[in-house]
Amino acid sequence: MVALLGPIGAGCQTHKAVMPLSNGYEEVSHPYHAFLDEPPPARISLQHRNKDGTVTFIWPALYGVPEVLKGDLVVFVAEKAYLDPERVTLPRLFAVRSPDLPLDITDQVLWRWCKATGKNFTVAQKKFSMITPEENNGRLELRLDFSPGDKWVAGRDDWPEQVSLQLDWPHVDEIMRAVKTKGFQENDLRWNTPYIGEKL
Repeated sequence: MVALLGPIGAGCQTHKAVMPLSNGYEEVSHPYHAFLDEPPPARISLQHRNKDGTVTFIWPALYGVPEVLKGDLVVFVAEKAYLDPERVTLPRLFAVRSPDLPLDITDQVLWRWCKATGKNFTVAQKKFSMITPEENNGRLELRLDFSPGDKWVAGRDDWPEQVSLQLDWPHVDEIMRAVKTKGFQENDLRWNTPYIGEKL
């Protein structure tokens, strides 16, 4: 996460800070007004800066999990508005090669895990709560977290709370092509940010 610049006091505003990642990608912390002794962390957005200085905005609010960068590709977890655009957000997994629109690849990842394990995809969508990407041994490793099962109901306690899925980078490209081909442009309900989504 980006360190904030300047002191924080009652009613004062922090300065915007930019943290370069690699290959032109940057995290940007956005100013906020602090009225308490311990204000919430700044909202962090993601953007890409070309060599000529042109900036392409990617997403307004990251979820606090480190991005994975592979050449010109970045895989990141971001907040996406759900149902109530003012109050409720969900973590979703995106992939993008700037200046293209970001691709929501969450459902494709869940579908591949269900196909490999024999789990029900609809249940996986409902129980999905978090995803954390990292590069491990030259592959993209994804930790999937699910909400706990109902252990008081017979047959409902066999769903894992945390699993791992490893993808080779060509498989990530396949997922991105699938979303780009079958998906459609949407706009986030809270920030109106355009992206390509796919409903499986």
